[in-house]
Amino acid sequence: MHAASATTEIQLSIHGTAMTFTTNSRELAHSVESLLRHFSCHVSYHGVTTQPLQLQFYAVQHRRDIPVRVSSKALLLHSGSGLVLGCASHATWRCDIYSAQGVLFADFHEEGLVVIDGRSLSAQGYLVRPEDMSPDIRNSFVHFAMTELLKRCGIFTFHATALEYKGKGVLIPGFSGRGKTTSFLSLLRAGYRYLSDDHPFFRETDSGVELLPYPLRINVTDQTVSFFPELRNAPPSLLHSGTPKRYFYAEDLYSNPLGQSCKPAVILFPTVVDSPHSCLEPLSKKLAMEMILPHSLLVYEPEVAREEFKALVRLIQETDCYRLHFGRDVLDLPWLVTPLLDNHSMKKAS
Repeated sequence: MHAASATTEIQLSIHGTAMTFTTNSRELAHSVESLLRHFSCHVSYHGVTTQPLQLQFYAVQHRRDIPVRVSSKALLLHSGSGLVLGCASHATWRCDIYSAQGVLFADFHEEGLVVIDGRSLSAQGYLVRPEDMSPDIRNSFVHFAMTELLKRCGIFTFHATALEYKGKGVLIPGFSGRGKTTSFLSLLRAGYRYLSDDHPFFRETDSGVELLPYPLRINVTDQTVSFFPELRNAPPSLLHSGTPKRYFYAEDLYSNPLGQSCKPAVILFPTVVDSPHSCLEPLSKKLAMEMILPHSLLVYEPEVAREEFKALVRLIQETDCYRLHFGRDVLDLPWLVTPLLDNHSMKKAS
């Protein structure tokens, strides 16, 4: 069993919001360095205009070692579980979210506890033997705490892929199996640039909604790999084994793949169809709003929820929305999508 290491402090700058992560765990420090490697800030908070968000994560040996208790008077807001793995249907984690006096408690039962204090913009996490957890699970706890604090600074996220092409953004929300990552990769290999494969950031500004990069590793199923020759032929050193999917980093396979913050132009809601050709179906703003809401993450604070909803409404108003009926012509998708960006630009100019 690993002993806790000396305290490590990591400074980050996430789109102008400073963050300090402190931990006594080598494994948790590695999770942050991997998850947020594009936001490292080694010397100073250059360009940062706020006081740093504070995240402190501690490794403990047993649940009883956690010094924080959830009050019996706390209000239960949500119960859920993580990914179910294996033939025994074992959930990777269980979580109950409580609220008490403006503080959120995310109780992960035998895995640990995360406390979010929105008033002080700080989070404390206590994970039980993180050295025994899979990296994906450790990362998910850090991601949860970070995104909860960023929401309170006006930076939101949702479950989608996002790309940038010549300064215009393409957003692709979708549940597993709908073709989200496959359509994302079809565009990426055609010269589109990567913002995020799973959780792009967005915020509302005076001039409109802005999509913000959050480059993570790209998770792929065996079926997705089969569509793209560069993935089929990738060596194990580039296409890594993961749980439950394999994964790679965009910069290892594609030239100049990382995009910049941009205004969203097009939203595609993909669904896989048994057809030789893909096609697009324009969506009304009302229907597009109904379709994107399930992909926004749970929000537990009423004021934060109002701000996120306002940003989502403006996002739908400012973009062209389509249902993508994604057929077997996977590699030809850019021919269908790129003209949409040109049309959006012409409409804005007229």
